[in-house]
Amino acid sequence: MKRKERENEDRLLSWLWLAGACRPGSVLPSTLLKFFGSPEKIYEAGEEDFDQVDTNFYGHKETLCDKELEKARSILSYCRENGVGIMTPDDYLYPEKLRSIPNKPLVLYYLGNFFDPDTTFTVGVVGTRRASTYGIHAAKRIAYDLARSGAVICSGMAAGIDAAAHRAALYCGKFTVGILGCGIDRVYPKENEALYAETIEKGLVLTEYPPGTPPLGRNFPVRNRLIAALSDAVAVIEGGEESGALITAEDAMRQGKALYTVPGSIFASDSAGSNFLLKLGAKPLLSAYDIVSDFQRKYPGLEGAVKLFRQEDRDRREAPKSKKEPSVRAKIKKYAFPGLKRVSEEKEPVPPAYEFIPLDEAAPKEDGASLTLPQLSEEEIAVYQRLSFDPVTPDQLLGEGERMADLLKTLTKLEIKGLIDRSPGGKFVRRDRAEA
Repeated sequence: MKRKERENEDRLLSWLWLAGACRPGSVLPSTLLKFFGSPEKIYEAGEEDFDQVDTNFYGHKETLCDKELEKARSILSYCRENGVGIMTPDDYLYPEKLRSIPNKPLVLYYLGNFFDPDTTFTVGVVGTRRASTYGIHAAKRIAYDLARSGAVICSGMAAGIDAAAHRAALYCGKFTVGILGCGIDRVYPKENEALYAETIEKGLVLTEYPPGTPPLGRNFPVRNRLIAALSDAVAVIEGGEESGALITAEDAMRQGKALYTVPGSIFASDSAGSNFLLKLGAKPLLSAYDIVSDFQRKYPGLEGAVKLFRQEDRDRREAPKSKKEPSVRAKIKKYAFPGLKRVSEEKEPVPPAYEFIPLDEAAPKEDGASLTLPQLSEEEIAVYQRLSFDPVTPDQLLGEGERMADLLKTLTKLEIKGLIDRSPGGKFVRRDRAEA
């Protein structure tokens, strides 16, 4: 081995040793690096040298005095044999976004295609593992539109909201980053094995935990700071009072990052935490446009996406309405006061809130058929257009002069074609086209 290669390997072993001597998320390594100047100098230091550092060692002085390098060599050997990338603060590509936090990771292990988060618009999308149907739809729609606008979606590869966000980005062929709370050789949860493999192929999987580290509960709050650090903005989709997404939100606020949250029902326990973030100053997140429009000055490439969002919204608002909706006051008077004849509510639902139609789906096929509503009859199109992402009963969908039996038959056909889902309580909901 050449002298230069030997020096580089020795320095890398020093970083691996230091990362193993201090637990991830600790500010101690940064303090020691300022005092000693390099990981090699820390490795060469003895107990008397450490006594000169005015800091709390949090019980790590003993591990710092252990100069055994066997574990570091074993990790390095495993990574080389299995194609696992290793990055340290010495590397040119080490993100400045990570370098700027006091408890930066000393070693990053990765699989996939590394990207430059310092020059790329990156959004952290996080939320509860036990997500509601509403939360999953919101995560997919927002992550999908963010990815198509040019954002890299960063999340934690967990079940629920995280997985939905990653899949939405991959669905439209865009880049996504999964940050693990375990070793790069572990897939957690096991159900995300296919997602893990696809993310490595088309995006990036990243962790500061060495190979072999199990997915311990204490690891995940620590890794959340990396999601916040790599992101320009953090979007909390749904989270209860104990959700780990609130830790990511706290990290984002501490790091001065823009924080957004999707408003949820005041009666839903899974939205209690994310709703409370609104009181702390988080911006309401109703669509990807809310984030993209805030960052178009910093990232001029988003200007086209902003114009597209505006045009879609303008088209929706200017679309002719088949019937004029009676005022709320008129509805209340006709329904609530005795002596007045009650009238039936309007059968046609209010047009759903903003829905972004993907360009690749809105474009016609060569044979003239639509990719958005493939091979549907006029009756099926009419029923499909009445549905939204909020579950509704057949009674709410019944059109004027339409028989319930015919409506149920049409709903069954749409369900078979994969365009709608049947929800608990006999309700129906439009299937998000961003679903994987």
